[in-house]
Amino acid sequence: MPEVKMSVSLKVAGGPALAVNFAEDVEAYDVIEVTVPPNTPAFVVQLQPAAAARVNLMLIQSDRYGAEITYKASDGAADSDAVTLHGPQLFGRGTLSLFGLNVLSLKFGNAHPAPVGDAPALAARIQIVVGRDATL
Repeated sequence: MPEVKMSVSLKVAGGPALAVNFAEDVEAYDVIEVTVPPNTPAFVVQLQPAAAARVNLMLIQSDRYGAEITYKASDGAADSDAVTLHGPQLFGRGTLSLFGLNVLSLKFGNAHPAPVGDAPALAARIQIVVGRDATL
């Protein structure tokens, strides 16, 4: 069973410096890379092939952050409230419960306008790492 090791360093100027190290056992993991085009309200990304209760680790990072990039977690029947992707986000077993549902997929939105003329397309390249149980 693969063990995923994670660490977070927190340094406050003129204040404390903390290091947090922890590990999560997973039976399987996937690295998913997608590009969410501008002017896209719901770009669906499937996180696993079967029962939703199996996700126990999720990392989301992007090359573009801010109020225009959002996502909702979905269990296939209902969606969570929208979350703004202000920076990289890491969820373990306990924090995944904050979505209020079992995470089967994510629905990303990119509110940047579609490019006009020679304006650059403000697509968001998103990488998701998912750790899950592979057996029932």
